[in-house]
Amino acid sequence: YFAVHNFLCNGDSYTGNMIHNYYLHEKDGKLGMIPWDYNLAFGTFQGGNASSSVNDSIDKVLSDRPMQAWIYSDEEYTEQYHALFADFIEQWFTDAELEQLIADTASMIRPYIEKDPSKFCTTEEFDKGVQALEQFVKLRGESVIRQLEGNTTAVETGNLNLSDMGSMDRGFEDGNQARSDYRFTWDSPKEP
Repeated sequence: YFAVHNFLCNGDSYTGNMIHNYYLHEKDGKLGMIPWDYNLAFGTFQGGNASSSVNDSIDKVLSDRPMQAWIYSDEEYTEQYHALFADFIEQWFTDAELEQLIADTASMIRPYIEKDPSKFCTTEEFDKGVQALEQFVKLRGESVIRQLEGNTTAVETGNLNLSDMGSMDRGFEDGNQARSDYRFTWDSPKEP
C-alpha cells in the first residue's frame, strides 16, 4: 500500500497534514488500509509544486503515523518496502504499462467528456490534464528509480503544471464560468 501510495503523492490522506481519508479493516488480527478520496493525488492537493511532488522522498519518516513509521523501525522492513517499490516500478514502467493504461483510460473516457453538458472542464482541459498526468507519472518513476539507487539528484520537471490535473479550487467549473455555488438537491417523493 505505502509503495503505491507514496508514488501517487496524495497529500489528502493518512500521510498528509490532515491524517484522514482512509478506513482500517481488521480481519484475523491483521489491519488493512482502505483509502479513498484520491482525486487530488499526483501532488495536486493544496497546490503542490511539480518539483517537490515529483521528487517527494519515498523514505520520509512520519513518526506520528505508526502504520507508516514501522517501515523504518527495522532495517529488514525498510528493505522489504524498497523491494516492493522496485517491483512496482519494474512491473509498471519497464514496458510502459502505466503509460498505456493512462492512454487507454483517457480514450475510454474522452467520448463521454465530449458529450456531457454538465462537465466540469472542457475537452481541451481534459486532454491537457491527461498530458500532465502522463508527464507526472514518467517523471515520478524516474525520481523513484533514482531514490532506490541512492541517488538524491532531483529530476527536472520542465514545464509540468500540476494544476492542469485539477486543484481544490477548480472542482465546479463549467468552461469559463465558475459554479462554486452549484448544489445537488434531492426531493423526497411526495405523499399521495
